Amino acid sequence: MKKMIPLFLLLLFYVPPLFAQDSYSEFERGLELTEPQKTQIQGIRNKYINEWRVVRRESMRKRLELRELIENPAANAERIVRLQSEIRELETARGNIYNQYRSEVSRILNEKQRERYNNFFDTENKRMGMRHLFYPRRYER
Repeated sequence: MKKMIPLFLLLLFYVPPLFAQDSYSEFERGLELTEPQKTQIQGIRNKYINEWRVVRRESMRKRLELRELIENPAANAERIVRLQSEIRELETARGNIYNQYRSEVSRILNEKQRERYNNFFDTENKRMGMRHLFYPRRYER
């Protein structure tokens, strides 16, 4: 049973919810992006996606290690504190990557698109309870 928990966590973090995929696709169509904008945004997405994935995987690896240490009564308390600190740093890095991505995409959009873009992400972050991870903010030109 204990081996099933890490597997479940991996699936939970690596398989994006289908409703989010549909929601974002519909949102992107609603922005009425031009072909050059679509190309630029895809380039920006490609620029950040691998870095974001590496940080996310490392964070997950450390969380699993932390869980194992916490469940072990003989665990090293210093190691636990150090892992907690490293996880916080990784989450901050992940949030920074996300904010850089949003900022770059925002600069490509016109005012009307930018307002829709900001509203969409503000709503999604509130709905998903992710405010604590990404510190989203509204972007201007």
